[in-house]
This record gives sequence, structure tokens and C-alpha cells, in this order.
Amino acid sequence: MTYSLSSLNRPTGPASGGDAWDEGSSSPEQRNAPRFTLLIRAAKLIAGDDEFLVVVRDISSDGLKIKTFHALPEHGEFAIELANGERHAIDKVWEDGDLKGFRFHDPVARERLLAESGGGKRKRPVRLRLKVPVKAFAGVRCHDGVFVDISQNGACMSCDEHLALGQRIRFECPGLCELTGLPELTGRVRWRRRPLYGLIFEQTFRFDDLARVTARFAATEVLTLR
Repeated sequence: MTYSLSSLNRPTGPASGGDAWDEGSSSPEQRNAPRFTLLIRAAKLIAGDDEFLVVVRDISSDGLKIKTFHALPEHGEFAIELANGERHAIDKVWEDGDLKGFRFHDPVARERLLAESGGGKRKRPVRLRLKVPVKAFAGVRCHDGVFVDISQNGACMSCDEHLALGQRIRFECPGLCELTGLPELTGRVRWRRRPLYGLIFEQTFRFDDLARVTARFAATEVLTLR
């Protein structure tokens, strides 16, 4: 995933919380940790039972700074899941608008934090687990389904009907297209393990749009993140 650096910059200095995740901290140990201030990488923030798309802006062995696209719930426990699938418990240290600083519960090796994938597996898009009803139109037939996870370019759908591999599907999901600006949502069946179907969309969601719409649905209980 690629972002324009200018679109994510924030002013520096004490009033803004600084450039690094722990800027303003009096701890020498925190300041001595190497930082990667230009790191821009998609990740998933877990807050209780909810999952949210975020962008990691700055990372070191003991903390990180993230950009969010909406207000976070008032949960006491947070975790970050990186692109390599590793999940780490974190505590929020500061908040300044859409930028937040977090400290790892335990220091993490730089190599693990910067790895794009883990265990020899190919890198996968960040996926949010969810449960949202959809209408799946295959030709002239309409089937009831449920998206159980979603990413920028695909989803996993639970559906009791038989769908063919490679079959083109048009989806109706109230609010999803309207709030992301897509005229419609279509895709094809990439794999199946009934009742689950892996879908690849013919349209791609903007990362920030998908982040906002899933959070908005969660807040209004139209969509339940789990």
C-alpha cells in the first residue's frame, strides 16, 4: 500500500506531540531506540473486540505512532497486528487528532517489526473480521450472504448457495458503496470451502474510505466487528 507522505505529515514540536511516538517523554531508554519516521505501512488496530484499519507512521523496538481515520473506542486494551501477521499488545501514550502514540508492552526486535511477511508466507492485504449481510446476484438469481472479513480488494463471504469458481457476482450492501463512492461492487469467486467463498473485487476500495466506513458501521451497529 502506498501513501503520499505529504498527506500524512503533522506539525512538529511540543504542542503537536512531536515527530516520534514518544516525543516529549523524559525516558532516556525510549529516546535511545532507533526510529523509522518515514515508515508508512498498513496495519490493523485491535481494541477489545473491534478491529480498525490504521497506518503505521513511526516505529521502534519499544513503540510506534499510527494514523487513524476516525475516533477510537474507549477500550483499555489495544493490540497492533502488522503486515507479517504478528500481533503485539500496546498501550496508548498520547493522542493528537488522527495521530496516536503507543508503547509496546514488551520490546520487539526491529527485524520482526519491519518484516513485510512472516514464516515464508506471501504478504496479504490487511483484513478486518466483520459480519455484514449482503445480497449476492449471480446472473438472474439473488442469494443471501454475509461478509465475514473484508480488505481493499476482496472479502470472504458465507453463503449456503452453490457458487461456481470464477463466477461473477454483483453485491448489494447498504451503505458500503454509498459511503465509499463506488457506483457498484462486483467480484469473482476465487476459492470456495462451502459455505465460505473467497472473493476478489473488480473495484478497489481506497484504504482511508474502507477504514472510515467499517468504523462508521460499527459505531451505528449496522455492521458488527468481532
